[in-house]
Amino acid sequence: MKNLVLAPIALFVAVASPLGSQTKPDEQAVRKIPQAFADAWAKHDGHELAKMMADDVDFVTVGATWLHGRPDFEKYHVRLLSGRFKESSITPLQTAVRFLSPDIAVVHWSWTLAGDKNPDGTARERRYGMMTMVAARRKGTWLVVVSQNDNSFPGVPPEMQGIKTPMPMPDQIGSQPSNPKNSP
Repeated sequence: MKNLVLAPIALFVAVASPLGSQTKPDEQAVRKIPQAFADAWAKHDGHELAKMMADDVDFVTVGATWLHGRPDFEKYHVRLLSGRFKESSITPLQTAVRFLSPDIAVVHWSWTLAGDKNPDGTARERRYGMMTMVAARRKGTWLVVVSQNDNSFPGVPPEMQGIKTPMPMPDQIGSQPSNPKNSP
């Protein structure tokens, strides 16, 4: 009788526990995605950057351009990084990871970018932004399947009054105690 009671509990634990669990190596691998992105960017190598993306990636740029598939992502970034962004550098500032399942994670990371140019060739000021990526483990490798990249706008809009964001941008003014004190 005792086994009849314990068997359903054991089955429930075996089935339910993987839903919220991930391994430390998986979390470390996912947390490394922003730095790997920045490292490929530093080499101005759109081909290397594309290796992080799934074949069917959906990537929305800061310019609100939706790229679908690794070939278009790669073509765009090869052109961008050999053109007006060839002297730019992107630096991850903060990273937050949330696993939705053992094989899917959401990565939010704030960044700063310097050294890029506007389409007319004029220099841009340093800017800040945030990228949201959904990473999936495919054949043992974590790849980005969806990403949205956004620029930050300096200052805190009135709609944010009394709301504390989990990852404030260094260029936002206001009492945000988690703002990095020594931002680049």
